[in-house]
Amino acid sequence: MMRSPVDKLESALTTLPETILVGVSGGVDSIALLHALVELGRKPIVLHFDHGWRKESGEDAKWLRDLAQKWSLKFIAAKMRVSTKGHREAEARAARYAFFSKSAARLGIRDLVLAHHADDQVETYFMQLLRGSGAAGRGMDPVSHRDGLIIHRPWLDVWKKEILVYAKQNKLTWREDVTNTDNRHRRNLIRHRVLPYLQKQVSPQVAENLWRSAEIQRAESAWLDALCAELAAKTELPVKSLREQPLAQQRRTILRWLQNRDVDDISFADVEAVRGLLENVTPAKINLSAGRFARRRAGKIFAE
Repeated sequence: MMRSPVDKLESALTTLPETILVGVSGGVDSIALLHALVELGRKPIVLHFDHGWRKESGEDAKWLRDLAQKWSLKFIAAKMRVSTKGHREAEARAARYAFFSKSAARLGIRDLVLAHHADDQVETYFMQLLRGSGAAGRGMDPVSHRDGLIIHRPWLDVWKKEILVYAKQNKLTWREDVTNTDNRHRRNLIRHRVLPYLQKQVSPQVAENLWRSAEIQRAESAWLDALCAELAAKTELPVKSLREQPLAQQRRTILRWLQNRDVDDISFADVEAVRGLLENVTPAKINLSAGRFARRRAGKIFAE
């Protein structure tokens, strides 16, 4: 027997803490999430970040403040200073999480829940594949950590159409963000053009297949990380032990080891260059990003 959208959406939230921060934009996804938490008797604290990209964004913030007051919820908002370089998604994302982290520290609450859903997961995973993210190509995790936050994404197996059903059944209102239709943003282009084209030309199940691939990759990636954890945690990589590992394990161990050494922007070429140090070849030193380098000496590889 299939569960109704109401049962499915609410049951996914039952393990969340009673008091929790909620990132709310005002769109249907976050409004449905906020409503479901209230229905379950939780005590969500509404965090709203205004990117300032639209003239009506101030009205959105006021509308959301009024809704929080109507539902007797604490409301905290901040606004980003618009970049002179235009609408940069990475810049906006970093500013938004900085606001979340600052609010969490001030309130003494680390748990944050976001309304990312299955369609978001598909788009994220597809973009990672197109960028050639390698080991990072696994979509989003249901629980992750960032800037002191514990980030919960309980709706990654819930589709947008199910959220819309829930919202309509509960007679919810929300704000529409017109920038979500602007195909100059890469995610919107994938959402409105690329995926519909693939669904029409390749398979109607493209989205479901990508979602399933992300799930498989995420589980296998976690398993491989566990296999590599012991060596990756070492200050120096023992060449003999690493050389005995299968190729995939070598690459993942090196990747996580470099990340543990605070090496940024690690590329496939970086990993392969370090892996080249496993052989008795010269030079026994290779350059990495930000002025760092890796060196092999006395049967060990270390980063400087």
